[in-house]
Amino acid sequence: MKNKRMFSLISIFSKETFRNWMEVFFTLLLPILLLLLFGTIFGTEASSNNDEYQIAIVGDVDETITNLIPYQVVFLDDKNSITKALDQNQIDLGLIINDENKEITFVQKEPDMNDQSTIFIKLELQNILKKHYAGIKEDFINIEFIETSIGASPENSLDFIITGVIALSLLSGGMFSMINVFGRYKKYGLIKRFLASPVKPLEFTLSASISKLFLNLISMFIIIILGGVLFNLNFYFNWLSLFCVFISSSIGMMGLGVLLLLIFKDPAVTSEVATILYVAMTFFSGVYFPIEFLPKSIRWISNLLPVKYVTDLIRFSGNIKQITLNNFIVINLVLFISGSVLMFISSKVFLKEEK
Repeated sequence: MKNKRMFSLISIFSKETFRNWMEVFFTLLLPILLLLLFGTIFGTEASSNNDEYQIAIVGDVDETITNLIPYQVVFLDDKNSITKALDQNQIDLGLIINDENKEITFVQKEPDMNDQSTIFIKLELQNILKKHYAGIKEDFINIEFIETSIGASPENSLDFIITGVIALSLLSGGMFSMINVFGRYKKYGLIKRFLASPVKPLEFTLSASISKLFLNLISMFIIIILGGVLFNLNFYFNWLSLFCVFISSSIGMMGLGVLLLLIFKDPAVTSEVATILYVAMTFFSGVYFPIEFLPKSIRWISNLLPVKYVTDLIRFSGNIKQITLNNFIVINLVLFISGSVLMFISSKVFLKEEK
């Protein structure tokens, strides 16, 4: 009888889940939109090469210099011409050369000042021009840049971001789903109706959790499949470790949603707080860019956010980030146990208040 009741509850929650457009959006559609957005941006960027960079030169220079520069070179009349070409995205970098005084001036857009590609181009051009004016034919020191992956598979910015998108889908699918179930059901008095029946609080919580796990699983596989088909991702998942991460992370994020609801009580307030927290985790958890890019004074914030650890686990499962096996096990256990305890507490405390 209990098994039949659990199955019926899971079926009810599953149907209700797919009818709730807000929950479907945050769990399924939003991660897909992020995948398509960042996949298009960084997928195009990853395919760029030297021939696509346009360098504009102003000044009287001989053909020897232009032959040394491994980029497309155009000649303009003055600095204003460079500025205009930059504004119209006709060139990537401007170069003003005073051949008489051997002065070199770079002109570029302000947003590109810290762009990694632009920085390396400037360093390369400086080296080429200094050698030319010094009459040096060979490098005293040969420098070779070799990309080395920190994981078993070579990763690029797209791989890095898409694994972060998977972590965000587990966060939104877990946290918002529990806020939605307990908060909205409480608001409309549905929990009282459930508990007026033979349904026990723990059965209610487990049934709701299992239905949300199913939606999370669909979301994760859609992201992986679309990423592989549309953007030819380089990493390959260890499916056993990924499944462990999926279970522990989903349970952990559900526990986070329940915790917020227990703290703030009002479902509307809880939803607003969860949205703010979601945005904070997006920028401070290493989802879209490495945590090392953050100022040192605020990096500690990432250590307080659970999505940072979920992201690390997923990248470990995708073989693009290395963590020790002990850390992998400990983080999974902490997420699973803390989430399970919080949901158990909610079934005993939060649901009990509805009687």
